[in-house]
Amino acid sequence: MKKILALLPILFSFIFLVSCEPSRDENGDFLFGVNNPAGTGGGGTTVEKKLKSVTSTDDSGDVITYNYNYLANKLVQVTTSDNSFTYDLFYENNLITKMNILEDDGGITTTTNFTITYNNGKFVEANGTGTEDTGNKYTNKLTATYTNNKISKIVSKLVGIDSADPTILYELFTYTSDLTYAGNNISTWKFTTTFPATPPIIFPALVLNATLSEYDAQKNPFNTLPEVYNIISSISGFEAAAVTGFSANNYRKITVSTQGDTQTATYIYSYDADGYPTKGVASNNLGTLSFEYIK
Repeated sequence: MKKILALLPILFSFIFLVSCEPSRDENGDFLFGVNNPAGTGGGGTTVEKKLKSVTSTDDSGDVITYNYNYLANKLVQVTTSDNSFTYDLFYENNLITKMNILEDDGGITTTTNFTITYNNGKFVEANGTGTEDTGNKYTNKLTATYTNNKISKIVSKLVGIDSADPTILYELFTYTSDLTYAGNNISTWKFTTTFPATPPIIFPALVLNATLSEYDAQKNPFNTLPEVYNIISSISGFEAAAVTGFSANNYRKITVSTQGDTQTATYIYSYDADGYPTKGVASNNLGTLSFEYIK
């Protein structure tokens, strides 16, 4: 399943570049040497805006824009300029109850339809079925744990469905994000990919540890997006690091360690008059993120 195999490298590349995302992204991600906008004094803002678009330019000069579309003040669709992803969100009683994701990686097109359940208005789980245009199918059960009313764990378990006999299921991957906070911002993020035990070849779990620090006092653009959208998109496609959208502010520094390798990146941000980031420039020419908003 090419789509699933692609998730991990996407996660890594966005963290070290300027992933946008809800989060691990330009939502104030690796920032440093922030220039506070006039009139904000480094404090937050009372102005409410919605994220309209994020444009990412990587170190190779490749550009992609993520567009956020709203209806009746609710996020209903997210698209990409290269048509690689489309997210459609559906609501009942102001809760997102369904989310459909269309992914085109240039070789395989996959549609995953999630049904979302709640308990007293709090996210419980999302159950999805993915279908590739090759005929391959899988299920994805996604759960989240809250600690002190903050997302502390997200688990995504993918199970394949045999194309010849749909009653035969087989384990694929399990993705786990463990989060800790300092105040209202994420301080550590551990991302673990666990593979099925299939002797004679047994792959060890892949673990990525990220430390996020030096937060500014400005609004995190990805934190303006619905929490449930950030939960689900954190394990799919370009939003692989959407978890940083759970932070209220923008981090200016991130250190990532995996497989014995450690890298650190920082961001310099520009802000608008209301204190929202308009541009983030990553250190070492890793790329830029540009933000547009609507009120």
